[in-house]
Amino acid sequence: MGPSRDSFFVRLRVTPRPGRPTGVMSNTSPVITKKSLGLAGIAAFGACAACCAVPLLAAAGIGGGALSVIAGYIRPGADLVLAGAVGVGVLGVMAVRARARRAASCDVACDVGGGCGCAPTDTASILSTASPRPGEPIVCTADLRDKPTVQGQLDGYRAAFRHLLRTEKFDNGVRWVFKNQPGLDAELRNLAEKEHQCCSFFEFDLRATGDTLVWETTGRKEAASVLEEFGRLPERLSQHARGSEEQPIKQAISGAGLIFAADTLGSK
Repeated sequence: MGPSRDSFFVRLRVTPRPGRPTGVMSNTSPVITKKSLGLAGIAAFGACAACCAVPLLAAAGIGGGALSVIAGYIRPGADLVLAGAVGVGVLGVMAVRARARRAASCDVACDVGGGCGCAPTDTASILSTASPRPGEPIVCTADLRDKPTVQGQLDGYRAAFRHLLRTEKFDNGVRWVFKNQPGLDAELRNLAEKEHQCCSFFEFDLRATGDTLVWETTGRKEAASVLEEFGRLPERLSQHARGSEEQPIKQAISGAGLIFAADTLGSK
């Protein structure tokens, strides 16, 4: 690679990632189900039966004066009114419980805009890089001699991580979730593009979901330890002052198995 500032990276291949949805379907599961209607019907029938039974029990002398007093207030049609009120009340209680269960499931399954359908519907893809070629070597091609460009990339990460909400792990990947800020999507896209240019054995996906920006990095199992160390980048940067972070970060990720092409060339 030449010594120019652009030589820190090789040519980027960006293609749409098949199967990656750019929107989230809304949840259409009903609050009132056949089961809840059935239970409400049973409750209404029971209320109606109880209302009808009170005068009969009072006439038979069962229940003493209390039932007689209650029976005196019962008018024709009261059984239907009571049954309707009980049925509506049961449906209301079940609807509230169903909404509470849905909200609880959304907190877990839709935290980053996926799965249960109750997440924001304004998910949009910002960047999806090409998948690694079969047998892609786990080698970083960055020109580490270009110190201003290297430091610029690290500074970009440091600035972006000020808005990091959390780091999450999933199968063959790590996820950074950022609070969406004006201009942050462009900054993250620039960082991801440059990262892919020198580390094409990784696949990067960046998307906006509601008020968050989600960066996902994935890799095949051979790169698992390197991927895990890459996910620790926010922590590594917080441990070192600006200007002193390059070597500790390089040593940590080299220890995880990443090879730097610059070191290989320098040893020849």
